[in-house]
Amino acid sequence: MSDFEAFAVDPANRPAVEAAAAIADAERPPYAPLVVIGSKGSGKTELLLAIAERARTRHPGRRIEFLDPGVLAERFREASLANRGGDYRDRLAEADMLLLDDLETLPRHRECQGLLADLFDARRGAGRETVVASSAEIGAVEGLDPRVARRLQQGSEVRLAFPTAAARLALLRQREGAGIGALSEEVLHAVAEAEFPSLRDYFGALSRLLAFQEASPVPLSAQDALLLIGAPAGALPGPTAAPPLPPPPEDEFNAFLSEVADELSEQIDRWRERIGQAVLRWSAEGLRTRRLEALLATEIPADPEPTLRAYEAAAREIVALAAEAGAISPDLAGAEAFRDPDQLAAARVLVEEARSRAPLSAPLPHYRWEDFAEGPASRLSVRAGRDIIMEPGHRYSPLLVTGGPGSGKSHFLHGLGNALTGRGIGPVVCLAGPAFAAEVRALADAAATDDWRRRYRWVGAFLLDDLHLLAGEVRAQQELAALVAELLEGRRQMVFASLRPLDHFAGLDVRLVSLLQSGLTVELPPPDREVRLAVIRKLLAESPAADDAALLDYLAARPAESVRGVQGMVQRVLSAAAAQQIPPSPQLAREVLELGPSVPHRTRSPGAGGRVSGILAPGAGLVRSGEKMVKHWPTITDRLIAELR
Repeated sequence: MSDFEAFAVDPANRPAVEAAAAIADAERPPYAPLVVIGSKGSGKTELLLAIAERARTRHPGRRIEFLDPGVLAERFREASLANRGGDYRDRLAEADMLLLDDLETLPRHRECQGLLADLFDARRGAGRETVVASSAEIGAVEGLDPRVARRLQQGSEVRLAFPTAAARLALLRQREGAGIGALSEEVLHAVAEAEFPSLRDYFGALSRLLAFQEASPVPLSAQDALLLIGAPAGALPGPTAAPPLPPPPEDEFNAFLSEVADELSEQIDRWRERIGQAVLRWSAEGLRTRRLEALLATEIPADPEPTLRAYEAAAREIVALAAEAGAISPDLAGAEAFRDPDQLAAARVLVEEARSRAPLSAPLPHYRWEDFAEGPASRLSVRAGRDIIMEPGHRYSPLLVTGGPGSGKSHFLHGLGNALTGRGIGPVVCLAGPAFAAEVRALADAAATDDWRRRYRWVGAFLLDDLHLLAGEVRAQQELAALVAELLEGRRQMVFASLRPLDHFAGLDVRLVSLLQSGLTVELPPPDREVRLAVIRKLLAESPAADDAALLDYLAARPAESVRGVQGMVQRVLSAAAAQQIPPSPQLAREVLELGPSVPHRTRSPGAGGRVSGILAPGAGLVRSGEKMVKHWPTITDRLIAELR
């Protein structure tokens, strides 16, 4: 009986089995992709292995890739470090069949989500089959990239239920393989009807029973088998099961030997089970488990407990060191030492190296994306920023933001960086063009340059302000062009801010210009009324005039070339109000903003009222108020006299 036939014993699994068999036999167009949903232990991995085995048997020339997110992340990281990330992506895209297990663990490997989305597109376009297995619903996988989720939901979905006792019996008979006949039907029935959480537990129990039976001349009974595998005896198989064999005659010495063997077997089973659980746990964390696997290969170790404790302590420290290295130096986090507890000393050295490095420049925390004011003229820029926050690295990378001085480019850049950090993207690097150029100039030799490059190659997002100030910095532009190309290949988010568009100033590297033009360019224009009103409302929020609609309307109606100009205008009004010890008002704003800073203001008490005339005496050196100056004279003589004063 084949694996497919064993799974098909359960009627609920027949649609999944039929789809898997059709994929293995290449009998239909690709499902693009096929998604297999099943609870943990339901046999998803076994079904994928059955697809691969049957496909290799019937189509020997087909190239099949079997991966899980952890293996994918490791291989892609190694290929990228060797500057062969594109080759590895092409290899997966061109494989005849791609089988991806444990999709629910993909959010732990954020750097692979963009890679997978591209692979799904490429393979679907080329008519190549992809099969994905997950223990969770696609929509319920927290942290799953929206692009990946959409591609999976566009495919076909089948369900895999936990095998029934009949299906488990069929699988056990098949897995017994060369040892068929070593165990009785009664034992196989008893194991199949036992309650274990996963198929792996059933196969492990079968392996232990076969090993015990080979070493024992006495055939196992169902009760003894259940005791050996740690399962409750429960009800024995039905009337079709073979009757239990009569126990062989034994003397007192044989009984003693049997008792010793039973105790030894139970002890071995206990420590093997514990080590097996440790292997599964730390393998799921992406760690090497060679030390534990060597224990399992030992017949009867003296005392495995010290080795197990030492490994687990090293594994916990390795995980903590990897997390610290990932936070401060992502280029070191992918090192092999952080995947092998036997290389704990090397991992400690790497973390010490990371701690000694200067930290990468992060976004300024006081800039918040939520505080960035949006108006009709800046709506496209803000919408692009929101899309970037939702799908970093996939929609607009690189994004170039242009605008005049004080238009809000720095707020846009730093606020976006803080929003990406809040989404778990990290590290986010945000620095100005002159600072970037200074770092490049400070690189003393090839070793320092290589180390500097590695640090930036692994950032989660790269944001550069004042790009125009790199004009003339030849080496900095060359390094920036190489960095942009690398980050584009890794689907990392990049945002640049410049005083002018790329075609409005000379002195930029041709390759850098070409790379930047491959993205989207948006403009932050002078603030329109909506933006001015939002900025003014925020600046007046803590003042007595926070709810003064007339003041807000008056200030928002005044034109300004930049957000910085709006801030300066409000600050002048607030400073004048503080100096005169009165609350800000439209009247005071007119005096300050229309009459100029040289107007002598009388100090008034907060309760004092009174109207101030806008007509000023000529010759006082003051700016005339266009609102209240007399512009029409009864006679020409009066006008000439006024003009000559």
